[in-house]
Amino acid sequence: SAAIGLELASSPEALLDDPTIEIVALACSPHEKAAIVEKAARAGKHILLKKPMAESLDSAWRIETATAGSEIQIVYDIPAIGRFHPVTAKLLDEVGEGRYGRAIGYTHAFSFTVSTDFPLAAGLWGQPRSIQCKSTAYWDLYRDAGVENFGQLIADYGDFFAVIASGKQPLDTLPSMDVSEALNPRNWHSVIEMQFERHNLTVLPFQSILIHNGARVPLEDFLTGYAYVTPFQQLLRAIETGQAPDSNMTSARLGVEVLMAAYRSAQEGGRQVTLPLERGENPLTRSYAGS
Repeated sequence: SAAIGLELASSPEALLDDPTIEIVALACSPHEKAAIVEKAARAGKHILLKKPMAESLDSAWRIETATAGSEIQIVYDIPAIGRFHPVTAKLLDEVGEGRYGRAIGYTHAFSFTVSTDFPLAAGLWGQPRSIQCKSTAYWDLYRDAGVENFGQLIADYGDFFAVIASGKQPLDTLPSMDVSEALNPRNWHSVIEMQFERHNLTVLPFQSILIHNGARVPLEDFLTGYAYVTPFQQLLRAIETGQAPDSNMTSARLGVEVLMAAYRSAQEGGRQVTLPLERGENPLTRSYAGS
């Protein structure tokens, strides 16, 4: 309280009972979010929901339902990794408007790249028809913990496949780093390839590289006149005008659904899992029994 110069509430409930508060931001544990979203909606509070959305599809369904059909506005806040980076945000708008025509291919490789001695202790295309996933745990810290550090996902969209590779990579060429340096976007590897009927796009947003049909496009030209809308600005716009936010709960829930399908596929050796899912449990929990 002394550090931020504001009085602190003793509990989430006390915060929600405060009539002077109109918006709440939720950055709690994923397994707590559904219950707090439901309470916030009943209290009439608008919500900025920080990622990850939920720990299971069941919880994502609850969050999506909590504000559906009400005047409560809720925005899913995804950091600069994708949707809310200015370059990829504009491309998302342009693809949605049909500027490049029909998609025929999509690949995205993303990884947090870190030095090998790093002290680690521990909706663009809509709903695909099916998911296949492979995961690896080659980094000893993750392997010892029994979890993956890298994964590959193939999503079938009927006319084309979307291929996504994501995780953490320890690179021999990087100097020793602390946490702040590991979180510096200049060290992130993010390459997006989008192929359309008559267009090709290659994007490295954190290296300020955009290539359209083989020619590099200066980002200052590409972004000139583009009104970049942050997650919080989307929420304010929705509250003030009623305009539905782009980063809404349907797209956020779909992301959780794809993730749950990927977990299931990876556990079952890369078996194809069709969507939509009929069950909402997290396949990584002990209570889940695959069918």
